[in-house]
Amino acid sequence: APYTYESIILIQRVEPVLGLHSGGTLVTVYGSGLSDAPAARCRFADASVPARLLAAGQLECTSPRPPSSGYVALEVSTTGRDFSSSGVHFEYVQPVALRALEPARGPVGGGTFVNVTGSGFSARSAQLGSVWCRFNATPVAAAWVRTTELHCIAPAHGAGVAAVGVTLNEQQYTSDGARFEYEVVAAH
Repeated sequence: APYTYESIILIQRVEPVLGLHSGGTLVTVYGSGLSDAPAARCRFADASVPARLLAAGQLECTSPRPPSSGYVALEVSTTGRDFSSSGVHFEYVQPVALRALEPARGPVGGGTFVNVTGSGFSARSAQLGSVWCRFNATPVAAAWVRTTELHCIAPAHGAGVAAVGVTLNEQQYTSDGARFEYEVVAAH
């Protein structure tokens, strides 16, 4: 009987390195020995999900919902049976909630210092440079203060109300209904 030898899979890195406890994070796995096989899978702890080849050395998969927050082993397989043993971890973080923006309005030219309060703002995400605020479609870097407070500078925007969200992985933003009103300020 013919036998096919598969390349040894070595994961070099994953992006992003963390996702929300609700799952649904689109994770790109970079490494060697990755192929476009119909049986390609990513395994987050004990949960296996389908993967697809993006380019040479890049697989993509969506993180499943874990039983608890924290670090889990992330390994891949092109056969659906034999998984890598690269020792790479993916972190699930607690849900994020945005409670208030102070102030909740500013000029259309942007530049307003906005204090964002809420819960679940991850210090590790901040160290990775992955904490952002988004005003409608415009993301701006956030400064982490504590797990309940961030600082953002409102970008320029047309007059009206902008929906504001926060992300810990530059991908999944909150949608808590926070709003920032942009006003035309008359010159004196």
